[in-house]
Amino acid sequence: MRPALAGAALAIVLAGCVLLASSAHAQTVAGSSRANAPELQLPGMRLRLSAADGHLESLADGAGQVIATAPTDSVGLWSIDFSPGSTPARLHAAEAGRFAWRRLTSGALQLTWDRFPGAASPMRVVATIRARRDTTTAWHIALEGIGTLAVETLRYPRLTGIAPLGTAEELAVPQWMGQRTREPRRLLAGPEGTGRRLEWTYPGQLSLQVLSLTSPGRGGLYLAADDTLAYRKLFALWGARDGSAGYEVVHALSNPGQNARYAPSYAAIVGVTSGDWFSAVERYRAWGTRQYWARTSRLATGKSPSWIHDTGIWVWNRGRSNVVLEPAAQLQADAKLPVSVFWHWWHGGPYDTSFPDYLPPREGAEGFTRAVATAHEAGLHAIVYMNQRLWCTDTPSWKRENAERWAVRERDGKVRQETYNVFEPLPCAPMDVSTKFWRDKYAGIADTVIQQYKLDGLYMDQAVLSLACWSADHGHPVGGGHYWMDGFRELAQDLRRRAGKSASAYAGEGGGESWLPDLDAFLTLQVSQERYIDPASGWEPLPIFQAAYHPYAVTYGTYGSLTWPPYDDLWPVATRPANAMTLLDSKYRQQYLLEQARMFVWGMQPTIANFLPEQLTARRAEIDYLERLARLRYGLRDYFQSGVMLRAPEVRVDSANVLMSRVSIYAARRGGATEAVVRSPLVLSGAWRAKDGRVALALASIADEPREVELRFETGRSGVRPGAAIVKLGTTTREVVGRVGAGETRVRLTIGPLEGVVLGIR
Repeated sequence: MRPALAGAALAIVLAGCVLLASSAHAQTVAGSSRANAPELQLPGMRLRLSAADGHLESLADGAGQVIATAPTDSVGLWSIDFSPGSTPARLHAAEAGRFAWRRLTSGALQLTWDRFPGAASPMRVVATIRARRDTTTAWHIALEGIGTLAVETLRYPRLTGIAPLGTAEELAVPQWMGQRTREPRRLLAGPEGTGRRLEWTYPGQLSLQVLSLTSPGRGGLYLAADDTLAYRKLFALWGARDGSAGYEVVHALSNPGQNARYAPSYAAIVGVTSGDWFSAVERYRAWGTRQYWARTSRLATGKSPSWIHDTGIWVWNRGRSNVVLEPAAQLQADAKLPVSVFWHWWHGGPYDTSFPDYLPPREGAEGFTRAVATAHEAGLHAIVYMNQRLWCTDTPSWKRENAERWAVRERDGKVRQETYNVFEPLPCAPMDVSTKFWRDKYAGIADTVIQQYKLDGLYMDQAVLSLACWSADHGHPVGGGHYWMDGFRELAQDLRRRAGKSASAYAGEGGGESWLPDLDAFLTLQVSQERYIDPASGWEPLPIFQAAYHPYAVTYGTYGSLTWPPYDDLWPVATRPANAMTLLDSKYRQQYLLEQARMFVWGMQPTIANFLPEQLTARRAEIDYLERLARLRYGLRDYFQSGVMLRAPEVRVDSANVLMSRVSIYAARRGGATEAVVRSPLVLSGAWRAKDGRVALALASIADEPREVELRFETGRSGVRPGAAIVKLGTTTREVVGRVGAGETRVRLTIGPLEGVVLGIR
């Protein structure tokens, strides 16, 4: 389910760069000119700041192609927001009475703003920008003398005048699994063409701290941060009337008005990439996989229970055990692979309106426990749904337990409310995970589920999200900080302490690097996003999270189903759709095939939603496709489970329009469009490198007829040696189909109808 200051010095330290400033001494506004502007040049990037106010005037790549240009900027390189009711509400760098810059060392600049008007007069802003070895620069900043000012957020760095990069421009954003738009300027222009702001929160909504705005063959912008403590921040892009774009990182301060000084402990990263979204992720991956979250991830350290990484197929069903566990057992027998169960609607109350009153199960504790034991005898494992943060305010327990006291509060002091159920729209309140009250409440329910009912774990819905809480009496700083992640970590540790030696697993919704040490699996639903997001939104799914952290995180899940969505029998009878859980028209079958193919080539554990035994006959070809890919993946887990994602090979093959049923549990269930069309190649591809260096290319056809395809990949970039054999790997067979060339390798082969192919190279 389911988003004031003076006196700053900006030191720009660019190691190994040519500094084009004309003097090593301080330069001030008086007498400044373009000739002595703070301009910096390094092999792959050049930037120039204004000598008048320090804003970014120009940013270009190593070839001199301009990426951003802004002769003037009425705001400047940074801006701060004060708490509501403050006068003024915001202060900009451009309002400084004095600006100065100077060269500090052979590769460093210092910029200083001070002499601000009014109450901001005591303030100074000090920042540094340091070159790194990969055509990027690290930007730091410090706000000094702010003790009397209620600074709430800092916007830094602010870059404006970002020019279009070409007709094939792409914006890639790691929103949970990841997404891309091939028309960023249209989205940033907004419906009226006057500009629109897009922003993403980290940690939570963003699984990584990196965005890329690129054009194939040219490259473009690499925008990131290197925060290892999960401080709350926003990454934002906006459009301007002239078609240019702006970018900023918004840093949220803790306890506004109580800070004499503020300096983020991390850097904002601004740089140039010569490639595309995958090039940007490769760069970020080199840093991210060295951080504690990767080193201590559950998967990489072997702490996850073995049944998690041995799962062959997930069945995501909803309801009582007879429509969840029994179908899963039949699919396991048919597929001859280990099946695990992702179980919703097991709980006593209606979905999305009764949380956290999960107990007892809707079929009774005794019958439920007996069904779980029977499933274990059949070799099944099951995790059950427990929303990690919601308490529905219409429940008796909300008042009885005074839950409001520990709910997340908005900036205005009111309890935050969220409503999801479209059939019975009752609100729920997110609870503050940093409070012991909520952690104890949640862990106590989980203790019953694990110890009494003997479930194999929990799916913690909405776990991979964070919120700012403004409750002054919850024991954490108000506003910004990293208390949300700290609280979740304490909850995860408590869950495992209570579970004892049981092989319990905990999964969360989405993807998130900060959660790698705490969760065993991540539900990455965007493989099926067309079922709940209109393709006209301009966004398409990308495996950014897998590209960065595949060996460190099990990913699974899809809304992909061969039936219409189910309807909770505890919801109002009057709004029950007549087609609930009936077979979808076979005209939508290619949508399901596309979702299965994405999971396969992107390294996910295969999943089917709303599986019923009748599908073994009524939709035999579609079930065969699931099982065929699942068996191929299961036998090659060195690549698909613990391998590193490589750049997918280019596949020369025709494309087709795929008809989509744009419906899910809530989407389009009470009216609205239910169909959409997306364009997709008929053969999808991926590439993987095992720990021992072997490389595999994965192909999945969604066509009902054979396809002649040509694969192309760069030998050096793939890390394989010229002359190496390219072997088609079947579940029981091996066939040499080519050899690796010295430069670009090309392989021609025929892929059968709905066939999955893996080509091994060593």
